[in-house]
Order: sequence, then structure tokens, then C-alpha cells
Amino acid sequence: MADFDLLLRAATVALSFSAALAVALRRHRGAAAPYAAFAIAGIGAFMIASAPGAHSALGLAAFFFNAWCLATPAVVWLLARCLFRDAGRHDAKHVLAIGALVSATMAGDYGRFALGPLAAYPGEAHLLLLAGRAAAVALLASACAMAVMHWREDLVEQRRRARAAFIVVVGAAFVALAGSEFVFGGRGAPLDVLLVGHGLLLALAFALLQVLARGGLAELLDEPAPAAAVPLAVVRSDGLDAALAQRVAGEMEKRKLWKREGLGIAELAGELGTQEYRLRRAINRHLGYRNFNDFLHDYRLKEAAARLADPGERRLPVLTIALDCGYGSIGPFNRAFKARYGITPSQFRNQADSTRESASHRAAP
Repeated sequence: MADFDLLLRAATVALSFSAALAVALRRHRGAAAPYAAFAIAGIGAFMIASAPGAHSALGLAAFFFNAWCLATPAVVWLLARCLFRDAGRHDAKHVLAIGALVSATMAGDYGRFALGPLAAYPGEAHLLLLAGRAAAVALLASACAMAVMHWREDLVEQRRRARAAFIVVVGAAFVALAGSEFVFGGRGAPLDVLLVGHGLLLALAFALLQVLARGGLAELLDEPAPAAAVPLAVVRSDGLDAALAQRVAGEMEKRKLWKREGLGIAELAGELGTQEYRLRRAINRHLGYRNFNDFLHDYRLKEAAARLADPGERRLPVLTIALDCGYGSIGPFNRAFKARYGITPSQFRNQADSTRESASHRAAP
């Protein structure tokens, strides 16, 4: 059975690294591709690092693979953030946090066996290891939560389908690996359990490679097409969906449907007398938006910015403008406005006043 387990490990390493390489070498890879490649290869790194005799066979290279699989939960979290929240690439604080997690967990892992900097404190090392494992499980649970949140507002059909698959894969594979310490402790899982688990990981790696070979994740891993410059710009004009997109843009502008607080994709589809899936497809493919909230924000923030810059509405509170533009409270409005313009609504208004005053002084004789 031990030989069969070694065969499963070798096959999983080969398939997961091949799938990761296919992602990394994509011609038009987007921001999510590096995270996906790292996470997929992390399955293979786990198979290597957890193999019996890995340290004696690989020497210092075993530390590299151990660090790789310990970093994978954090990278999965970054992947979810990039895929499901359309966030950009990581910054320095993410790298530092991942480095701290890996360093602390590795120190605890080796310290319980009287190795490394915590060799003299095996009890404390074990607690540090458990804390690191708990942090990994929390990161993976947060990644799954991101996949669940805003599912209905997602306009990218492939990404909507991928959300469920992401939860299954992360929950079944990565959470099980990260949480095994709490179930089996330092002794590890028995061989019969390992064989089942490693067989499932092999099937997962094979499935990922097949999906990638057929281009099934292209829309998620490749650089997305540029979003529409303005809400009314129809970027493609073919077929019935384009006609629906034109009608959506016209109705939103004429009736100002975006002013309705809590307007969702289902409510808008009902208002326009069409199916949700057609409305999503029309807004995504023909108006260039990946998220329904972004679609609404474009209308709302454009209107809010115009009113904040209007000297005739200078005494109107910012909250009143926010509520009139469809926001339920000042918090979401401030966050959306700052994300779009880089400054708060109040700063934007003051800046507009300063610009107007400067122009007035220059025009004065």
C-alpha cells in the first residue's frame, strides 16, 4: 500500500505542476493567473513535503516545498479576492503577512520535533503550529465566503459557475489539508485514509488539467476586456442581446432606475420584462461590466459627482445627495466614491469649489 501511495503522490505532482504551468504560460493571463498557478502547484508541493522521508531525500529542498504548501491557503485567499472581488495584484502588506504565517507555522512544525529555533520549547511550538493551521483554515473559509458573496450581482457567467466549484475544491481539498492537524495531530492520518485523500487529489489535479486544456477557465484567468468608458457605450452591437443592452441603457437614463435603493438584477429584469440570464449577458458582453453593482455605481457616482460640483447645491448635505442617488446610507456611498475618484465626496466638493474660485480670480479684470 505504501508503494501505491507513492505512485498516487507522483502522479498528482506531475498533473498539478502541469496544470499550474499551463496557467502560468497563458498568453493573455490576467491578475488571477499567478495565484491560480501557485495554488494548483501547491497541491503537488503538499504531496512532496508530506511524503515519508522527504527531508532525507531532498535535503534543504524539502523546506522549500513545505513553505510552498504552507503559503498556499493565503494565496488561495488572494485568488478569491482577485476573482470574485475584481481586486488587483497584492501589495507589500500581503507579502509580509504570508511570510509571517509561513515562518510561524514552520517554526512550530519543526519545533515540536525539537528542531529549529523553537527546539527547546516543543509545547509552545505545537501551540504555534495549531495557531498557524487555524489561520490557514480561517483564510480558506474567508475565500469561500468571497465566492458566495455577491453571487447574484456577478455578470460573468463562467465566473458564476466557478464560484460553486471553487467552494467545493477549497472546502474538500485545501481545508481538509490545512485542518488535518486538528483531526489526526502530529501522528498524521493512517495510510488507508491517506490513500483515499490522495486519490481525490489526483482526480482533482486531472480534472483541472482537462478543464484548462479545453479553455474552460479562459474568461477567469485571462485579462478581461476593457470596461465600457461610460454607461451608455455599447461595445458590441450584434444580435438580440445588443438590442436589450440598448434598451437597458435607454431605460436607465430615461427613467433613472438606478436611483432606486437596493435595485438588484432580478428587480431590473422584472422591470424590463426579460430573463435574468439575458440581462446579465447583455450588460456584461455589450456594456462591458463584470458586476451589477459596478454598473449601478457608474450611473450613481456620475450623478453624485455632478451635483457635488454644482455651486447651486453647495449647501445640500452630502448624505442627501447620496440617498437621492440610490445609496441606503453614507458609508457605502463614501467607499464607492473614494474608490472611483480617489478622494471623499466632501474633498471632491471642496476641490471643485477651489477650482471654481481659481477660475473666477483668473477671469477677473
